Amino acid sequence: MSQQFGNPLMRFLRKVKARFTEREGTRGYQRRLERETRRVERTFAGELQPVLIHTYGKVGSTAIQTSINKLSGFGSFQTHFISEQGVAEARAIHQDHDRDPIHLKVGEALRRAMVAHPDKVVRVITLVRDPVARAVSNLFENPVLLLGENGGDLRKMPVEQVVEIAAEQIRSSLDYTERWFDRELSGLFGFDFFATPFDREAGFQIHEEGRVKLLSGKLELLSNNGGPFLGEFLGLPQPLDIPRRRAREATGEASLYDQVRKSLKLPAPFLDEVYGSRVCRYFYTPAEIDGFRKIWQA
Repeated sequence: MSQQFGNPLMRFLRKVKARFTEREGTRGYQRRLERETRRVERTFAGELQPVLIHTYGKVGSTAIQTSINKLSGFGSFQTHFISEQGVAEARAIHQDHDRDPIHLKVGEALRRAMVAHPDKVVRVITLVRDPVARAVSNLFENPVLLLGENGGDLRKMPVEQVVEIAAEQIRSSLDYTERWFDRELSGLFGFDFFATPFDREAGFQIHEEGRVKLLSGKLELLSNNGGPFLGEFLGLPQPLDIPRRRAREATGEASLYDQVRKSLKLPAPFLDEVYGSRVCRYFYTPAEIDGFRKIWQA
């Protein structure tokens, strides 16, 4: 059983993490919230350069923040929702589970700080990822949020059932992704993100609009091309050293996750919808999209 559904040590560590994650109203939650909101205030009011690693989730942003946190002169924040509407919708989902995550309150604090300090330059980093791979990863990372408290334990379901759930999540994530870019980039910062063509071959692009300096890029090219672009974006004399991501297969969770990835084969019309989306066509070359399709097509 343990070989089929994941490494016992990893399951134990997940339980420990859940046990010690600060819940709203606890002393640990309040201390961490106060620490983070003070950090927002100090960054915008002082000499530090704010860097928002602002993504729609499950696109490798933690590796970038880890690297930036080693530098001096920057105040970095890993965020998913800053816009008023985005925070409100995310909060409604989380409150179904009786909690208000700190990252939503930090998003609100960042929005207030940007209004209070209109002349402060804000650096924003955002990444995208193959939408099918992202949806599968998100399902395994956030099963309760996506399926509800009574959604069941993925590790106890037949692989075929998890594959069906994953296919449903792919379609729902398409709408979420499109709305995220409209609200959390174009709407939040006041310019049409998609109006400027993206360098799909390089995989990364720096764009400046008013007070905002924006770096957008593709997770698939982060290891190869991300370092030089991030170094230039941050004004460093050399490329930013980015630690290689540990694939889920290397963490001891390979069993069910790998089975789902190998078993998930989708019909061509469905993939036409996925890879015909505005976000995909903007970021990925036809050759890259063909490569994704070969992985997932039935």
